[in-house]
Amino acid sequence: PRRAMAPFNLKTISVTRAHHGALHRLQHDSETLSSVATFAVFVPGAVEDVKDKFPLLLYLSGLTCTDENVAQKGCAFEHCHARRVAMVMPDTSPRGDDAADDEAWDLGKGAGFYVDASAAPWSRHYKTYSYVTKELPKVLRACDFADALDHERVSISGHSMGGHGALTLALRNPNAYASASAFAPIANPTASDCPWGQKALKAYLGSADCDEAKSHDATELVKSVEAGTFKMPILIDQGAADSFYKTQLHPERFVDAAKERGCDVTYRLHDGYDHSYFFVSTFMREHIEFHAAALGSLKI
Repeated sequence: PRRAMAPFNLKTISVTRAHHGALHRLQHDSETLSSVATFAVFVPGAVEDVKDKFPLLLYLSGLTCTDENVAQKGCAFEHCHARRVAMVMPDTSPRGDDAADDEAWDLGKGAGFYVDASAAPWSRHYKTYSYVTKELPKVLRACDFADALDHERVSISGHSMGGHGALTLALRNPNAYASASAFAPIANPTASDCPWGQKALKAYLGSADCDEAKSHDATELVKSVEAGTFKMPILIDQGAADSFYKTQLHPERFVDAAKERGCDVTYRLHDGYDHSYFFVSTFMREHIEFHAAALGSLKI
């Protein structure tokens, strides 16, 4: 049967062949963001005699990024094809002339921080938490290739600000994802020694010290988990030569708190690696394999 017209004014920007599959870039009218939203999905190619539906790996990008950074520099798609996992890459903020912005690169467009802003002038458009958790899954079901996806099997990953997003979304929605991972996450954004988090949370939520801000801080969130109840496996990689490691990210605070609560956390610190996509791409295969195992995905 012919698929009904999508209610999101969903349009295909491009379809690009890559690693035996296809990278779809799409645009739609987002009710949540009150703006046009762009996202991308890599769908693995068909394999003879295999009739699988692809589980989803949701990848959240970092400050200044769009969906294109990881698509072009993450070295993910070869491994997504091999492990039969589709990769979903949303943008990092609302876009368009109507959306509030800031002259600095670490606030406003490209810096949505995966929260729902409540303070002016951000509150109209900057609802990136609700966009990723509520609207985007509905839009995915309206895509032309939706029937190839297993929308019930989802894992989540991200880099830097997106690593913060991956950890907080997983902790806030423990039944939504099979596994979570992060590359160099902003792990304690309400801390006084995390300038990125202090700036963004104060702007978007009115304060970096309020309960709402702490509910978007992975370290604070995991402290509130009842011991032994959070079963989702978590993988975190951090570069020891990352210039933001000790000045913004503080991943060990999350790891220590998570282990105290009995969480299944694997943390790896890598000598010599920085914060860039050279680091992310080096360990991308292992993250995809980690998620594929949790998702029960086939290997070809």
